[in-house]
Amino acid sequence: MAFWGSEVTAANTKVVETPEAEPLHLSHACLGPNTQSEMDGWLLVHHGGKNYAVAHLKEGITESCILDLFIPGETKLEVKGKATMHLTGYFENAVADEETEERPVEEKSVSAAKAKVAAL
Repeated sequence: MAFWGSEVTAANTKVVETPEAEPLHLSHACLGPNTQSEMDGWLLVHHGGKNYAVAHLKEGITESCILDLFIPGETKLEVKGKATMHLTGYFENAVADEETEERPVEEKSVSAAKAKVAAL
């Protein structure tokens, strides 16, 4: 996994291009530190010829949100409104996922656990 971050405004959209095997995991959106009172913005994701509103943030009300979006291929991230949003996430790595698959539990550990339960 590799960290990813970007600042997005209405005037500064972000186009993310990722290989299909390593999609961007968009994890978090928050308002920038210089966001003025009452400013808000909609975070839009443009992908596959369609547009999706995935978050609405407003200073003093909802200043951040957790996201769980996997974005493969080319995607445009845009803010509608006056707010600046900071987006963070990471690039998912298919090779790393294979290395972290569940491994069988060693019999020794299972036997030790059974012995502890029996002793109670």
